[in-house]
Amino acid sequence: MTRFKEPLIRVEAIGKWYGELHVLKGLSLDVAEGEVVVIIGASGSGKSTLLRCMNFLEIAQQGKIYLDGEHIKPINKVLNRVRQDMGMVFQHFNLFPHMSVLQNVIEGPVHVKGMPKKEARELGLHLLEKVGLEDKPETYPAMLSGGQKQRVAIARALAMQPKVMLFDEPTSALDPELVGEVLGVMEELGKEGMTMVVVTHEMWFAKEAAHRVVFMDEGTILEEGTPEKIFSNPVEERTQAFLKQILPPDA
Repeated sequence: MTRFKEPLIRVEAIGKWYGELHVLKGLSLDVAEGEVVVIIGASGSGKSTLLRCMNFLEIAQQGKIYLDGEHIKPINKVLNRVRQDMGMVFQHFNLFPHMSVLQNVIEGPVHVKGMPKKEARELGLHLLEKVGLEDKPETYPAMLSGGQKQRVAIARALAMQPKVMLFDEPTSALDPELVGEVLGVMEELGKEGMTMVVVTHEMWFAKEAAHRVVFMDEGTILEEGTPEKIFSNPVEERTQAFLKQILPPDA
C-alpha cells in the first residue's frame, strides 16, 4: 500500500448546522500530501458541505481545520492565502464569458498573486497543454463544450499553484460522453502527485484513481479504505446498500 507523509489537510471534529439542520456531525478526516481521496455517498450526506468547509466557503460552527500543520482561522487575510493554496473546481465552470480561455486562466495569477503577465502567459499556455486545450487559448467560453469548459476551470485552479485541489462533483453538469475527458485529466494530476479531494458519483474514477475512498452518510464518515476494500468488501450495511444501488450488477 502507498505510504504517505504527514497530513497536508487535517479536519478535526467538524460540526456544521444550517438552522436546525445538522449537516456535519463531528467529522474528522486527514489527507496526506500526494494522496487522492474520493468521497462518495448519497445526495444530502454532507459531501459538498465538507469540501466547502475545508475551503472556508462555508464556516463550520465547531471543530478545527489545519493546512500544512497550521490551524486556519476564518480571518480574511488568512483565508485569502488559504484559498490560493486550495484550488477548487465546482459543478459549474463559472468562466468569465468576456475573456478568452487564456485570459480566464491567468486572471488569478496576475491580479491576485501579482505574477508578471509574460510569466503568467507562459504558465497558462503550459497548463492548457496539460489539460489538452493547447489549441484553444484565444477561444471564448461560448465556443467550448462543457467538458472543455471544465478543463479550463481545472487549468485556472492549477494556475494559482495550489497545494491541494478540491473537486465538487466536477462532471455532474456534463453530458455523459464528456465525463471521461475531465476525469482523465484529474486522473493524470493524481498520478503526478497532486493532493486531491474529490466528491463524485463516478465510481470508476474512485476505483481507478483513488488511494482512499471515504463513504459519507448523514454527516458522518461511516467507512473508509482502499478502493479494493470499499468496493469489494464493504463492512457497513449502509455502504453495501449504497453500492448495490449505484453499481451495475457485474461491477
